[in-house]
Amino acid sequence: MESLNIHKKLKELENTIDEYAIDMRHLDFFKLPIGLMGYELKGYGQLVQELHQERGSYKTYNDKERLIKEYKKIYLSQRKMYKRILRNLNNGTAKFLYSDLLKDQEERLYERFKFDRTKSLDENLTSYMKAKLGKEIKESNQELFKLNHYPTDYINTLKTYIGPSSVLRFRRDAIYYKDVFIAETDSHSFSVFFNEHSKETTKNSLLNMLAYLNGHPSFYFTENYGFNEKICDLYQQFDLLDMLRLRKKDFFGSKQEEPFYRELPILKQRKGYDMVCLEDSRHEILFELYHASLKQFESLPRCVFLFRVFEYGANKHYQPLFRVSEYNTVDALNYYANEIMTHRFIPLYYADLGRYINEEEREVVTKRKAKYVNFTTKLKEEIKKIRIEWSNHHFLHDKSIGEIIYNHGRNAAAHGRNGEHGGRYDYAINYKHMNDVNIFLELIARYIIETLNPHLSKIVERRTNYYKRNSNYKVFEE
Repeated sequence: MESLNIHKKLKELENTIDEYAIDMRHLDFFKLPIGLMGYELKGYGQLVQELHQERGSYKTYNDKERLIKEYKKIYLSQRKMYKRILRNLNNGTAKFLYSDLLKDQEERLYERFKFDRTKSLDENLTSYMKAKLGKEIKESNQELFKLNHYPTDYINTLKTYIGPSSVLRFRRDAIYYKDVFIAETDSHSFSVFFNEHSKETTKNSLLNMLAYLNGHPSFYFTENYGFNEKICDLYQQFDLLDMLRLRKKDFFGSKQEEPFYRELPILKQRKGYDMVCLEDSRHEILFELYHASLKQFESLPRCVFLFRVFEYGANKHYQPLFRVSEYNTVDALNYYANEIMTHRFIPLYYADLGRYINEEEREVVTKRKAKYVNFTTKLKEEIKKIRIEWSNHHFLHDKSIGEIIYNHGRNAAAHGRNGEHGGRYDYAINYKHMNDVNIFLELIARYIIETLNPHLSKIVERRTNYYKRNSNYKVFEE
């Protein structure tokens, strides 16, 4: 395929653009709204599509990479022309031209666009176009940012679907890490986009980081559809909030489920751009270890997998921090058990609707006002209760928190021994005790991850009003 002469085409295009007039005289009242909302400089989109077609004819990374500078030329020219028109509108040398017939429809235009009635139609239309031009400049800046910092956005074509469900709160979101990114694809799904140079570890790390932020397991689809379906069904059932539900004293005898539901976090976008950008991590394996714990649905195996996160942290954080000559697991656990109570965790919110359906009478019973609750804050509250419960326990009262977590938590779950000290599946006692241990380990794991990856602290929106505003639950609209 013959390469496009972008430089020549851009020169020709720029010469056709009138910097001093936005001409919409050809649009009547019914077409003007579409013309205003869809305004763009003609020709640039077509050039991008032609370059996309050329890129699609190439098979290798290096061939596609050579087109990056051509894409930059297009967006630099487009931004330049938008800025010129905006500058001319601001200094009054450019005019917004529209049909005289619209003057008879002036009242309807004010209603349609909610224009400022203290200003003339010309002033309102000009203000609208200034905002529109600002938006177009912002979009050009975003593409240039990608081309400068994440050029693989224009190179990556291979993609793999992600299960079991949506992994990003908003369809428009895209999350970038190194040379791979996750974005929406067809059929309301999300996929990872990568190229032939992308490492499997990078792909996996991005998914592991997202699983940590979401508090939910995910996986990349395989070629085996049957396996994908089974794993999707399995992971769909996982609920991190069961750690809280199991704290309910009559949990196994209750017919009413607590009315709270995990929410995907609102991830903060790079300032000025519609994209979430994760910094490189020196501890990618740490996210993998935690993600593995999310795939364990019951208390005993989850205890073992959460403990692996602690062990990594003890090696990479605790021991270098204290430089102890003889490392002691219980001492390290006691240290982290105290640290987690003052650490400000990255939030993971759930919606507490405060109401449930009475099974006998099939009516809605309101227990409390609906609200958003930070999962980690709630775990801290439960830890305070667990400490008191253990201090009053006939066998655990004289043991430290670290000793209980290690000997009567992790070791009981991991070792069968002779059957006397192993963790049993007695739901009312051992199972719930292991869940209590896991509440400590969950926060310890999160503390270690966030301490070794401090750049993550500002990636999640903390303000609950944002969650209420974007909630799917009508109770927050009441």
